[in-house]
Amino acid sequence: MIMVIIKETQDMKQNTWIMVLALCVQPFSLNAQQKDDTKTSNEGIKSEVQQLRAQIDSLKLMFQPARSEGEDELDKVAERLEKQMRVLENKIDAISRATAPVVLNPRTTAFINFAARGDDKKVLDESGQTEIDNRPFLRTVELELRAQVDPYSEAVTIISLEDQAGKGFSIDAEEAYGLIKRIPILEEAPLGLKLKIGKFRAPLGTNNKIHMHDLPWTTRPLVISKYLGTEHGNFFESGFNPVGVDLDFFLPNPIPGTTFEMNADLLRAGDLAFSQGHGVDQPALLGHLTLSKDWNNEHLFIVGASLYNESGSSSTRLIGADITYRWAPVEQREYHSFVAGGEIFSGRHTFSDSLQNSPISSSYGWFTYLQYQFSYWTYVGVRYDWLQEPTNNALQTKAFSVYLSYYTTEFLRFRVGFEHKDSQILAPNLVPVNSGIFEVNFVFGSHPTEPYWVNR
Repeated sequence: MIMVIIKETQDMKQNTWIMVLALCVQPFSLNAQQKDDTKTSNEGIKSEVQQLRAQIDSLKLMFQPARSEGEDELDKVAERLEKQMRVLENKIDAISRATAPVVLNPRTTAFINFAARGDDKKVLDESGQTEIDNRPFLRTVELELRAQVDPYSEAVTIISLEDQAGKGFSIDAEEAYGLIKRIPILEEAPLGLKLKIGKFRAPLGTNNKIHMHDLPWTTRPLVISKYLGTEHGNFFESGFNPVGVDLDFFLPNPIPGTTFEMNADLLRAGDLAFSQGHGVDQPALLGHLTLSKDWNNEHLFIVGASLYNESGSSSTRLIGADITYRWAPVEQREYHSFVAGGEIFSGRHTFSDSLQNSPISSSYGWFTYLQYQFSYWTYVGVRYDWLQEPTNNALQTKAFSVYLSYYTTEFLRFRVGFEHKDSQILAPNLVPVNSGIFEVNFVFGSHPTEPYWVNR
């Protein structure tokens, strides 16, 4: 290759073919360096590639005066250089994914969520045995590790240290999964297919997929903690994060200009709170369908439907619907926005008792919320919750909450909230209860993906 280029440029000035020679040799030396020096950062690699690109552009300018003498020859030289450059970029891309900085140092983010509450009555956790009123809590500490595994997949691990209602902390792999983004045999992803394998927050509605540090409220909605999963009530972390497989793909659009997305999951059964701890004979199936529409990059409307099913001697079926509307003006997106939405779940559980009967319990619950961003730093919102107790639909709980969030940066958030809660499952002397909550959220490490309700 080197000799061919020297021959083709022998009538040019000496400094011209010397540059061509240097340009051809440099890629091979860079490739060898990548193999030997795995400490080279991706940013450095990209910078060197840009420098090579700049040298090619300079070389083309130097060739320009001689084009009349050997136009065809020069075009061939430029074409060969461009081809070699593309090959080099592909090799560097493959090598950089296997270097030590990527393998040994995944992108790391840590989250600390602190909350202190003040109550006008005694408040108990979900077990009814531990008081949680009028005291501070370090609710969660989460460590997120995320890295590219190879050209086809990436891996995510989120280790959480969760407060057990003031009785200590438990360590849990809140999420730990591999994400396959392309099928190796096909070298592509038909229908945009993504395959998630491991433990993850299930796509059962919208809110369940959000971690506590990303919530727009100081507490979880009651229907999420009661129906999907909780140990200590909606003040602490709750939700449904089973072990299984998730298929995420797009369907043909039923309406022009819309996006139609489907999640199909095969999960370990028995982990859903609505199952009430009863064993099942078969894996659980979950499907979530989402239809979204965006108008002028300003108005976003999303509607979704969920179905969860466990079969066997004890069976559970949970049906859900969710809706979200977001307004974010293009010219003032970082300073003003509005979000409204809600979710509803209706469940039915059938189980066999010792007398060979098949008792049936059914109930439903829902929540709705509004939020307005009136400055770059500040958000204010309200939420209303209503539900029937899963084990007895004659017992109802409702709550109204208001909150104010202030961001100094995306890494530090302060929030104050007020909640009024009334429940028929508690003793009359414990309800209604009024609670004030002060929350601080710290984020450090790499910049995390911001939740849907934040505009920056």
